[in-house]
Amino acid sequence: MGKSTTKRSTKEKIKNFRKTLIENWLWVNLGSVVAGVIIYWGLYFIGSVSLMTAIFSTILHPLILVLVYYFVKYFRVSKHQTIVTKIILVGGGTLGLGMLIWIFTGYVLIIAPWAPLQDLPALLRGRILLLVVISSYGLAAYVMYRIGKKREWRPPSRLID
Repeated sequence: MGKSTTKRSTKEKIKNFRKTLIENWLWVNLGSVVAGVIIYWGLYFIGSVSLMTAIFSTILHPLILVLVYYFVKYFRVSKHQTIVTKIILVGGGTLGLGMLIWIFTGYVLIIAPWAPLQDLPALLRGRILLLVVISSYGLAAYVMYRIGKKREWRPPSRLID
């Protein structure tokens, strides 16, 4: 009996956290923008990223959040929810999953000190890394398309509450 009450309270905590997050979405996103700006400019000042990267991310982060907000707002009232669901799932999922695949394979094959392609000339390694980017995003798009097709393109329930 102790486990079921713990499980129930955990589910209630998750539900309450989600409700609080949805109610305070503006502050969460504002905090995300501020944290992103501080991180990128901190990385610029210690020399890890270039000035263009810091400026680009400072402008791009709020722009992406605004575009996502209006896209989700359109999604709630759209008559073509299947098409919008495909775009959200395949597009957004490809960006997230493709980035993870690319970072992992790029590190294992090229960047790590023990990587098999570490001794190649820089130009050739750059081209191979670009090829890994393209193939990882293609693989991620295929995986996300198959997931969406398996779900019969049902929209995520949390977007249409």
